Amino acid sequence: MGSVGVYVRVDSRLLEEFTRIAHALGMSRSEAIRKAMELFLDVYRGESATSRMRGLIRSRLSLEELEEAYLVHKL
Repeated sequence: MGSVGVYVRVDSRLLEEFTRIAHALGMSRSEAIRKAMELFLDVYRGESATSRMRGLIRSRLSLEELEEAYLVHKL
């Protein structure tokens, strides 16, 4: 599958923070945008966002513990 360029307009503060966090995670902005798009699709497909994020960071928590922490944080 080939890749295509996408042009979007976003608030400059949103882009600055997004880029800062992406770089802190060792990702380029393009990589982070691709991951964000994949997570967006997963949510609408009913897949677990936590399971998709599992490869982004190393965690000492199990998938179940991560999901519980996410749900508690969301409240």
